[in-house]
Amino acid sequence: MNRRILDRYLLREVLTAWAAVTFILLAIMIATRFASVLGVAAKGELPRELLLNVALLSSLRYLVILIPVSLLLAIMLSLGRLYSDNEIAAMTACGSGLGRLYRPFLGLAAALTALTAAMSFSIGPWAGRQADFLVKDAKRLVQFTPFEAGQFKTVAGGRAVFYTDSISPDGRELGRVFAELEESGGSSVVVADHGNQTIDSSSGERVVTLSTGHRYFGTPGTASYDVVRFDELSLRLSPPPFSYINNQRKLKSTAALWGSRDAEDQAELHFRIAAPVSVLILALLAVPLAHLKPRQGRYSKIVFGILVYLVYTNLLGIGQAWIGKGQISPIVGLWWAHALVLAAALWMIRRRQQVVA
Repeated sequence: MNRRILDRYLLREVLTAWAAVTFILLAIMIATRFASVLGVAAKGELPRELLLNVALLSSLRYLVILIPVSLLLAIMLSLGRLYSDNEIAAMTACGSGLGRLYRPFLGLAAALTALTAAMSFSIGPWAGRQADFLVKDAKRLVQFTPFEAGQFKTVAGGRAVFYTDSISPDGRELGRVFAELEESGGSSVVVADHGNQTIDSSSGERVVTLSTGHRYFGTPGTASYDVVRFDELSLRLSPPPFSYINNQRKLKSTAALWGSRDAEDQAELHFRIAAPVSVLILALLAVPLAHLKPRQGRYSKIVFGILVYLVYTNLLGIGQAWIGKGQISPIVGLWWAHALVLAAALWMIRRRQQVVA
């Protein structure tokens, strides 16, 4: 019973620290991503209502990177507090050795490994493709415009011709407008003093609203025309069809990478496999790494832990580059980097156990 209480206590400590670290790191990365997307929106290339969607989809991809390092820092922070408050000394005096500390941490690491695998293999690439689709589709809708100041523009496969003598910098307000439209039963000519245009976010159609003008409808070559004066006339123009093409290797599905023999595809596949594997290895490494001697500050090992993580990720990055260039066989992959860090973790664990014994 006491062991269960201790496990729950340790698990609560590391879960609280992990949630806090993940939230802070994720907030920083989302803010950075949001700032870059905001720059695209400021140029008029992305509707403002899509900013939050793109930022949230990007955050799903960031979790693949954040979960391993946040777990490492969470374990080190929680154990650092326990060491500094002499709680680890009390646990050791009660017969709970170093191996006892691993039980709740490895349980959490196993759950986060499964989550990271799902993020790395499926959810992350899907979210990346969705965000990329939203950005490219929005740019297409923004760039599609039937108006260009001082020029006649043909749209809808030649069934419509538009002209305006001026257009505002944001592309919304129009000066005098001339339009010729082919309709069932004839054609019409529209002349308006001014107008404006917006994009319907639900359908992607461009809504052109003309004000104070005349509409002439009839059959070309005949004298029979209907003339209608209007105060306001709305036209809805559908953009050209959009065929989404994605050539980014990071956004490919894992199934496509698995069936590819391309070296760079194999490098990306091994990098995705490395994410969940690194969660378990870093959890093993964190416990001996967090050990504090008497009178050491509770945060004194955090910088060292970050340096170890950076070395590990750099090894993975170097290995990925080698696989992509064909310098390492895909069979070897990134397992050599995992083996090095795992060996260092096991050596530190054994050394720590010998000191305790």
